[in-house]
Amino acid sequence: MTGLDLTGPDLIGIVGSVLVCGAYWAVSNGRVDPLGMRYHGVNAAGAGLLLVSLWFRPNLGAAIVEGLWFVIAMASILRALRRR
Repeated sequence: MTGLDLTGPDLIGIVGSVLVCGAYWAVSNGRVDPLGMRYHGVNAAGAGLLLVSLWFRPNLGAAIVEGLWFVIAMASILRALRRR
């Protein structure tokens, strides 16, 4: 990749990164409940988008992190649904 020749998967990964980091920022600044569905849903969506991006530009270490991030977020969503 030279300059700004971004592909579709690159853009998907960027959106995923913004979602994950935005969710972390929101929790860190008291804007979102860290146990709530919104936080975990945004994390799962971001990690899922990053995994899609990694399918096209593989990086095993990043795929492991995002896979775990997605699984943790989904488990947290299930836990939040059970609390309701």
